[in-house]
Amino acid sequence: MTKLKSVIFSALLAAFTTLSLTTAVASEEPVQHLIVDDITSYQEAKQVFADTTADIKTKTKFDAADLHDIHMITYSLEKAIAYFVDNMEGEQKAAAEKMAAVVELVHLSSENSRNIEIQVYLEDYFKRAEAFSAGLN
Repeated sequence: MTKLKSVIFSALLAAFTTLSLTTAVASEEPVQHLIVDDITSYQEAKQVFADTTADIKTKTKFDAADLHDIHMITYSLEKAIAYFVDNMEGEQKAAAEKMAAVVELVHLSSENSRNIEIQVYLEDYFKRAEAFSAGLN
């Protein structure tokens, strides 16, 4: 029964994320609290992607402090993923674009102190990030 619950949860998560992407991004615009330089090399993008993903994984309380930290971390993470979107091709580019959309939802959720939503989006992001990382050299 546990496996069935896991499959159902995953299906609901995918449906929720897909439906929420358009609605949330279309109805909210993030506030630019931090200006981060663009990433200009593959190695830098790869390192920032790995470091920021690891940093976010350490946030497990989802209290005000964690949400603030996640919000600030996403600025750098967005730059790394933007580099991949701009410089990858084919399936990797498509995967990076999907990650970018989910990271935007993470950003908005952390910015607006939505500690339940962010957990759903982060679960989706971590799965995508793990699969994407496997394809990086």
